Amino acid sequence: MIINKVKPRPVTDVRPPRIAPKAKLADAYHVPTLEESSDVYAALRTKKLEINNEMSAAVTERRGLEKAIAADTSREVRPAIAELLGDAPSGKALSRRRVAELKQREADLEAALRIVDQRLTDAHTEASRAACAKVRPEFAKRVGAMIEAMKALDAAHLSFEELCRDLEAEDIRYGTLGQVKPYFLGDAHDGSGRIANYLKEAREHGYEG
Repeated sequence: MIINKVKPRPVTDVRPPRIAPKAKLADAYHVPTLEESSDVYAALRTKKLEINNEMSAAVTERRGLEKAIAADTSREVRPAIAELLGDAPSGKALSRRRVAELKQREADLEAALRIVDQRLTDAHTEASRAACAKVRPEFAKRVGAMIEAMKALDAAHLSFEELCRDLEAEDIRYGTLGQVKPYFLGDAHDGSGRIANYLKEAREHGYEG
């Protein structure tokens, strides 16, 4: 018996193609990091890295010792008793003592890390303000470029709206020209469209084209 298999139809992706991000130019503007903007924040980040590195080393050592202790079947004599007997402390006993020291160190490191994290949170605001102060000229430059582009778009939108109204006044059905009216911009005449709102907000924040 021959069964005709129906080939699945290829799925057509109707979404617009994704635009790959442009590679940064060699002379592209460098946004300062929080560490570059605040010595306090940078020092705290360094301290956090040091604590995390020490924590990682302590955990690795402790786990290795715990594994060795579990595998060691020799008789264990506590160091204090070994001293009374005049014997050298057993390796297992010394390992247990070291494990206890490491656990205490880990607890201290965790407590220190919590304090550093809180200090980082406190320093973040000032570091951000310092970064914003450095970036402000470039930020204003790019907002200004957008304002100029918005003004040009606003003028083009107004011109387009006037043409559409003239067509409607002549009772011309111009739908065959394409549904290309930018409704998302709002009305070009009432001053409450998206472009007007953006320009108003930019002025309120001290930015001009």
